[in-house]
Amino acid sequence: MRILKDYRSRKRHADGHFGGFQAYACNRYMSGGKAACTSHYINCKVLTKLLLLDIHAKAMLAQNSPAALKEKILTQKNAASLEQTKALRATLEAVDKRLAELEKLVVSAYEDKVKGVMPEALCVQLMNRYEDERRGKLEQRTQLTAQLEATQEDEQATDEWLTIIRDYAQLEELDRPTLLRLVKRIEVGEKYEIAGETHRDIKIYYNFVGYVEL
Repeated sequence: MRILKDYRSRKRHADGHFGGFQAYACNRYMSGGKAACTSHYINCKVLTKLLLLDIHAKAMLAQNSPAALKEKILTQKNAASLEQTKALRATLEAVDKRLAELEKLVVSAYEDKVKGVMPEALCVQLMNRYEDERRGKLEQRTQLTAQLEATQEDEQATDEWLTIIRDYAQLEELDRPTLLRLVKRIEVGEKYEIAGETHRDIKIYYNFVGYVEL
């Protein structure tokens, strides 16, 4: 959106003149008119106040309920939840354990064949069965590892954001450095009415985690 430093108000003051205020207006509309988009805009002071309220809310949750907020963020990002991550790790441990067992079984079968305890045909049959299972387990292990790595990246980004945002619970004034540190982008939607009340969707996308819906 484009900033307008002297946006004319529709309301008259007591002395009869129209006041002015700063606002953000749709850049596509300002450049291309109605053919490009609609003329939606938002008052700068209103947007700043909404930003501060949202930052305060997220910061308080990061201080008081970090685990719950982390779980919510990971779920919203379509990443594995904490419980799912635990399940992935448990499955990976079971796969590693079975791979170690298969290695021992192969060695044992070969030794039994050498000692004459096991017929060669049975040994070959067992070796083929163990090898088929081993290949399947290795493929499963590769998939599990990839899933865990992706989940850990999301977790690390979320942990970093929680560490940062929690320091802003008492933020009183939003300056440019703070805004750039916390916020990636803001989406301001058009006004619409529901049951006679005016609404507008505003989505704040934070660095590291994106949009966090509470």
